[in-house]
Amino acid sequence: YEYKSSKLASELKRAFEKFWIDFNLPNHSPSEFPVMAIDSSSAHLVTSNGGIFYVVRATALSKGGKYKDIVADFDFTADSTYDAARLIHRKMEWLEHKVALKAIMDGFDGFLLFDGSIYGRLAHIPIETGYVNDRDFMLRYFETVIELLDTCRRKGIPIVGVSKESRTAFFREFLVKSIFDKIKDELKIEKPERLLSLALDNKKRAIEELEKLEGTSEVGILRELMEELLARKPDFQLILAYASSAGYTTPLKLGATLRWRRSYNSMIRDPKDFVKSNFPVASREEDFIDWAVKVVKKILELPSIVSFHILPALNDTPMRIDVPVWVFGLDDKLSEVGWPEPAEVDIGDILNILAAGYCGLDNYNIWLKAVDDEVKLRRE
Repeated sequence: YEYKSSKLASELKRAFEKFWIDFNLPNHSPSEFPVMAIDSSSAHLVTSNGGIFYVVRATALSKGGKYKDIVADFDFTADSTYDAARLIHRKMEWLEHKVALKAIMDGFDGFLLFDGSIYGRLAHIPIETGYVNDRDFMLRYFETVIELLDTCRRKGIPIVGVSKESRTAFFREFLVKSIFDKIKDELKIEKPERLLSLALDNKKRAIEELEKLEGTSEVGILRELMEELLARKPDFQLILAYASSAGYTTPLKLGATLRWRRSYNSMIRDPKDFVKSNFPVASREEDFIDWAVKVVKKILELPSIVSFHILPALNDTPMRIDVPVWVFGLDDKLSEVGWPEPAEVDIGDILNILAAGYCGLDNYNIWLKAVDDEVKLRRE
């Protein structure tokens, strides 16, 4: 890493060491834990007239059973800018939620292990898709994930998301904010927190605001903190640069992004108007509006996510781990948490699961590897 001043580099390293926990994975056998691993795969073909043919399938796999679902369809969009891959990825997550529900309804009550971020599934903005037969899909997506979360909370079933080399930067944002909190009283600037938030929300405006400030030493530090946020460097790079041992980052509660929070404010102010604005074509059906408003009101209750990174070995790369707060007996909602904040929780059970599934560099989780091999769509 290269910084304009050694002060920022030393402050960032000091903050990293404060919130890094040295830890060696204990020895556990996978057979000790009831785990259902869930994954999905897809293939699609975009046609010259704006159509898309796709196949998506998902599998939930444990030693006691297997649950599968598949969707194959053709759809059409007149919007040439619409990203087909984005819709397909949401379809994959949606089917994963559906097969997990199948397993639960059939009596499974152990750990649900998802390949990917749980937080990312809740942070989508519910908006109409560009596809003719799937305009309301994102509401059906949220309806299913809310059902999954509510069912698991009621039955006491832990949900764990595992991502390898995630591009997220929530830990870096937390460290930058902790450094900022130490110096903010020295800043002779009105509402300096606003500038820091702006760096995450609007890069152009953040740079414009910085240009207006005088070049005092305090402003120089603030500028570097903002530039650190603007750079969007992923957490795993920070961990590989600074970690001197295996371990994990302090678990943090994650809240809504600023973009999501603006949508949240619209939802809570007037759910019906939010539906009509974000689903203009689908809203032509009165029955749709009634159903959509019910889903939107439930979105307002989505839980915060406890998230951390774990480095299982110095010669490996970090995994990002997501767990809904209610698994630890907390009630925080996604909308109630701003900047990432420390979560005073016991993650011992989660660490034991990760240890039991870890098989080295080529197989970071034995259960997720098994379901990936099972669900993968091959060329034939």
